[in-house]
Amino acid sequence: MTRLWTRDNDISVQTDTHDNLSAFRWQGRAHTIQRIWQCWQVDSDWWSEAGAVSRIYYTLTTKENLLCVIYYDYLQEGWHLTKVYD
Repeated sequence: MTRLWTRDNDISVQTDTHDNLSAFRWQGRAHTIQRIWQCWQVDSDWWSEAGAVSRIYYTLTTKENLLCVIYYDYLQEGWHLTKVYD
């Protein structure tokens, strides 16, 4: 089952010395990134201020056995968690 997060999904992300994602903090808990499975970028409706989207997504697993999707929103300049898989 997949849970889609639309609220309370702000996270803080840590990177290593090479700017690779290494961990994130969500709902007061630290999650160490074990593996990144996919990475893709979405840029759409760039011609429209109201509908513009510019994000980079990561599907990853953590050492705590969490499989999830996080993304960085370039327009809002923030990290978010969007999906958690059971």
